[in-house]
Order: sequence, then C-alpha cells, then structure tokens
Amino acid sequence: MGPRRRVLVTGASGTLGGRLAQLLASAHDVIAIRHRSSPPGGLPAVQADLLDGASVVRALEAARPEAVVHAATYADADRCQAEPDAARRFNVDATAALARLCRARGLRLVALSTDLVLGGDRAWSAEDARARPLLVYGETKRAGEEAVLAAAPEAVVLRVPLVLGRGHGPRATASEAIAWALGAGRPLRLFTDQHRTPVDPESIADALLRVLDRPVRGLFHVGGPERLSRHELGLRVARVLGLSTAGIEAVPSSSAAGAPRPADTSLDSTRARQELDWTPRPLDGAIRDTRPAAV
Repeated sequence: MGPRRRVLVTGASGTLGGRLAQLLASAHDVIAIRHRSSPPGGLPAVQADLLDGASVVRALEAARPEAVVHAATYADADRCQAEPDAARRFNVDATAALARLCRARGLRLVALSTDLVLGGDRAWSAEDARARPLLVYGETKRAGEEAVLAAAPEAVVLRVPLVLGRGHGPRATASEAIAWALGAGRPLRLFTDQHRTPVDPESIADALLRVLDRPVRGLFHVGGPERLSRHELGLRVARVLGLSTAGIEAVPSSSAAGAPRPADTSLDSTRARQELDWTPRPLDGAIRDTRPAAV
C-alpha cells in the first residue's frame, strides 16, 4: 500500500460508512464527519451537515484531508419513494456540491453508489450496462454518480451491492438482519426472485485502499463473489451461523407492498479485478463477521 494520507469519510456514523472508517484507519489517518449519530470510537471527527454547504467547507478546512470517501447517503428506499425531493437534495445536490469542493481543492474523491441504479433485467451487469433505475433511490444515486463525474472527472464512483457481515451502529447489515431475526424467533419472508451479489465492508475497504493508491477514475463495480436471491442468502446465513431455518419463508417479491425492486442487480466486477487487482472475500467468511446482536 502507498503512503498514509488524511482521509475524510462522510457517513461515518452509518452502518457501512462507520465500518469503512474503522477499516481504512489501519492504513490512513481517517477523520469522520459526524452529524447526528456517533462515528466509531477513537476516530477524530468534525461536525458537518452535508445539506449545509458552509458547514461542509468548515469541515474540510478543519480536517485538511487529502482524500474524501463519500459514504453518506439517503438510503431508505421506501422513504426515498415517499420523499423524492429530500432524496434528491441529499443524493444529488449535496453530492454534486461536495464533488465541486473536492475538485476546487485538489482532493481525491471516491463516492459510493448502489447496484439499485440498475433496472434488474439481466444478470452480471458490467459498468457499461444501461442504468434504468426503478426506484427513486436508484434514480437519485444514478444522478449523483453523473454529478460526481461531471464535477470531478478524476473522481471514482464505486457501485456497492447489498452489504453483509459486520456493520457499525444499531442498524443491521443484510446478514445481521437475518441473524438477529432468527435469533429472536421472528419469522422472515424472503424473496426468491430478487438476486444480488452481496459483499462485506472488508472487501469494499480493500477496494477503496486500492483506488486511493492508483491513478484510476470513473465507475467501478465492487460486487461479491456469488449471485444469490434474498431467500438463498437467508438459508446461507442460517447454515453458516448454525441457526434454525424454521422461521424462513420463501415468497415472491410480488407479495410485498411498496415500490417494486429490480429483479437482478448482480454486478460484474471484472474491471475492479483487472485494474485494482481486487478480489472480494468468500461469502461464508463475511457472514461469520456478523454481529450476534444489535449494539
């Protein structure tokens, strides 16, 4: 790995962002942006509201980073459907403003996006697949991708799928949600017809470290090693963690209320493998990192 840098992480209080901040701190001097919730203990933090441009400028001046990892997102898909203007302000407008600030200051920017920008009509989509998001969340994240690369052409966007393994804070990763429900005896209705390539924070952090050390730019997929339905993932988590599958019910996605999710957003991560020499961790090892209970 290259030299230590000062890296500012947005969303460092979140399930994924907080865990990434912890992992990146092994190789870089990480400063967390905090807003309402707390980032991982032991990390220096600066206060900022990404919707308030002046506070973001103050945070950049206080942190003096050389690179910014933008992990913050307005991520609840159902809430985004109900509050599209709020989702756009955060996922598009605030992201574009941050990209402009990074470009003006010569800061390396790596922004996280989502596999839900895809329409779900094919398996193993590469970066050049047409993005046709079905959800407001996906629409705003796709617009955020475009805004980042327009404002800062040297930036990198990492599309991240469903996250499993160990998260940060009280919210659960995908595997934690399954394990916590099964451990508490709560039933789970898991879809048989929605497929993803889940990945863990350790693998994402490894990709981030490689991006920070290389003069790459543009869009990268960082999907996990296996394509699984939600139901298959539930059975896998139960098997790996030694939990009963009795509470798991296989159902079609048409049985659920709310906006339809794309059927297949599995990611082809060939570019990351070739240009970053990156390989995601095996799925079972990532699942074993699942926290046994909410914190």
